[in-house]
Amino acid sequence: MKIFIAISVIIGMFGSKINAQEIKQFLDPQLNLTLSEEKAKFVRTITPLNDTTFQVQIVYKTGETMMTGSFRDKNLIVENGDFVFYYASGGKESQGKYKNGQKVGIWKRWNFDGQEKPDRIYQDENFQETTRITNPARYPGGFGELKKFISVNLKYPEDAKNKNIKGTVYVNFVVDSKGAVTQAVVAEGVYYQLDEEALRLVSNLPDWEPAKRDGKPVSSSFILPVPFGN
Repeated sequence: MKIFIAISVIIGMFGSKINAQEIKQFLDPQLNLTLSEEKAKFVRTITPLNDTTFQVQIVYKTGETMMTGSFRDKNLIVENGDFVFYYASGGKESQGKYKNGQKVGIWKRWNFDGQEKPDRIYQDENFQETTRITNPARYPGGFGELKKFISVNLKYPEDAKNKNIKGTVYVNFVVDSKGAVTQAVVAEGVYYQLDEEALRLVSNLPDWEPAKRDGKPVSSSFILPVPFGN
């Protein structure tokens, strides 16, 4: 009996050690934690490499990679190291380096169709961390100009139009501290052709005026409704 208990304790300790090495979490369309696999859009895998490096991969539930990168803390607040972001189609969206939570150096960028966009260069500076955004990100010219851009550039897929498939696709994206639109994902989809077109549209948005926190430009998230036939 004592032998059985001892073996069970050893196995339990060994199993806990293995599980601690890799953590899997479900995320909703806004990349928030959810306990419901049914409601999840993404799966995040966290692999601690040491006390200050946590490797992270986020994949769609269908298996495609959305992001790879590393963080300095176990709460995944401070990005630190090389990052790659992908579109749902599998193509790269952007690639570069973070240092202590800020983008630094040269970031390569691509649109949804795989065409290269101009590189972004971020200075390596020590930013003071604060928590309050005082001015939200703004599309150049305001919301009216954003509506015009959508009206002129949105292409209603013929197959979806012929099938009378309508609806509004909601796309979540980040406007970084330089005003570039990055990390676009479908938060709420309608039909795969409409979802892909909405992502293509957002990937071609011009630079925004970035949000400001205490007068300094910072990254912020935005959700854009893209309507089809309604």
